[in-house]
Amino acid sequence: MNIAYISVPYRYGQGKPGTEHGPAAVEKAGLLATLEARGQEAVRYGEAAVLSEDAVREEDPKLKRLEGVVHTTNDLHLIVRDALSEQRFPLLVGGDHSMAIGTIAGLRQTIPRLGVIWFDAHGDLNTPETSPSGNIHGMPLAVALGEGHQRLTEVGGTDIKLQPEHLVFIGLRDVDPGEQELIDRLGIRVYDMEAIRTRGMDAIMEEAIAYLKETTDAFYLSFDMDGLDPSLVVGTGTRVADGIFLDDAKTVLKHCATAEDFIAAEFVEVNPLLEEGNGTAELANELIGDLLLAMETHRLVK
Repeated sequence: MNIAYISVPYRYGQGKPGTEHGPAAVEKAGLLATLEARGQEAVRYGEAAVLSEDAVREEDPKLKRLEGVVHTTNDLHLIVRDALSEQRFPLLVGGDHSMAIGTIAGLRQTIPRLGVIWFDAHGDLNTPETSPSGNIHGMPLAVALGEGHQRLTEVGGTDIKLQPEHLVFIGLRDVDPGEQELIDRLGIRVYDMEAIRTRGMDAIMEEAIAYLKETTDAFYLSFDMDGLDPSLVVGTGTRVADGIFLDDAKTVLKHCATAEDFIAAEFVEVNPLLEEGNGTAELANELIGDLLLAMETHRLVK
């Protein structure tokens, strides 16, 4: 494997201090050793540029800290684009989930028909008009679908970055009314907690990847730590009850890792300031290690 580790020490998509320390916390938990041991060719490829607190103002309550988000996601999309063009596997650690605006834009420049598996409790499909909070970490998928503020939808170019039939939700359970309207209108594929409990994660993931394989050139995994059950994660900002437990989360990673067209992964919303100790970052490092080991093993035995 040839992994490009990209850190995104950034919080401007949401209001709680701490996600800017996410990459450092995961590194403290042993990420660089994990990369060296399991990625073999892993390198610290890049770090997204982040504006200072003084440079970011909250001028629009419907689009909080817009300048900070645009600055980082514009830079990030270039880093991701370059990594993928060099035949590397972008592995991103954040950072709040608005960073996915840049991730998707960067991947899309190399993969025109990009697929997305979105592991998350939330829909992240709000627009400035539908968002209850004005926090942009609740908007990245709407932006990728071409909905929302022009400054955001034009990160990485003016074209629409993602088609609704190329998106799959895993673990969705907290959806705002405007998001549900968009899901229904666009026919987006959703595997909620009821489906996971009824059918099992193996069956869900087999179906999800087969679904994306029909219409996309490749897919990436966006893994929000709040998709996990709150009993597993304290250091993340928007926990939601009745989440995904560890065995099922690792099943998601296994299926992604062994898919031939899996091209990138990001782990987001680690906030070490919300807990004593470093447990959530340690779990993120464990999950990353499992993902990389499964990828390496699959490539050795195929």
